[in-house]
Amino acid sequence: MVSAKEAAKPNPATDSQFPVPNLEVPPRPPAVTSTPAPKAEPTIIPATRNEPIGLKASDFLPAVKIPQQAELVDEDAMSQIRKGHDTMCVVLTSRHKNLDTVRAVWTTGDIKTSVDSAVAINDLSVVVDLLNIVNQKASLWKLDLCTTVLPQIEKLLQSKYESYVQTGCTSLKLILQRFLPLITDILAAPPSVGVDISREERLHKCRLCYKQLKSISGLVKSKSGLSGRHGSAFRELHLLMASLD
Repeated sequence: MVSAKEAAKPNPATDSQFPVPNLEVPPRPPAVTSTPAPKAEPTIIPATRNEPIGLKASDFLPAVKIPQQAELVDEDAMSQIRKGHDTMCVVLTSRHKNLDTVRAVWTTGDIKTSVDSAVAINDLSVVVDLLNIVNQKASLWKLDLCTTVLPQIEKLLQSKYESYVQTGCTSLKLILQRFLPLITDILAAPPSVGVDISREERLHKCRLCYKQLKSISGLVKSKSGLSGRHGSAFRELHLLMASLD
């Protein structure tokens, strides 16, 4: 018969055959908190520079695939340079032709038709050249001109070229200062009695301008947080557009 002391003795064979599991809880790794990376501001090519940074002919011409070469000899290098020169000549020649077309209309004194022709060419550089002239004389601006220019301003404000953004901001500021009070007053006025064709046309233009300004206001608000002079210009525009909210 086995005594109580013998029964209490550990059995090595049994212990090695059925090991006791380790019930210790492993330490939890420290919590890692991720900090969101700051949102990078869009790259803007400065208007004043000592070299043509970021100027690409591909921005103005259809994309062309160029085969990559591991190494270029002198003749190949000169060929690539001449090819780039020829491409830039095509760009400048096309731009000169477009400006001649707009200038021919401008000499007639019809500013609205001149702007319409520049927009129809579908070349923002021509639109910028024309707006830089119109912006110098506020008296050239009319309500019907705003309906044509505002969609182009929205494109300019999203451009990567600083000069385009500056021109768009200047034009938008002129429109807001000269026409926004008029637009809001006409839209808030009670309907007239009888038929007034000129008033109906003016009301239609005001509604169109108001819709376009509302579309641009969201873009201006999103860019008002930028740093530097761009952010300052957009914040000023955002304040001028406060009545649209």
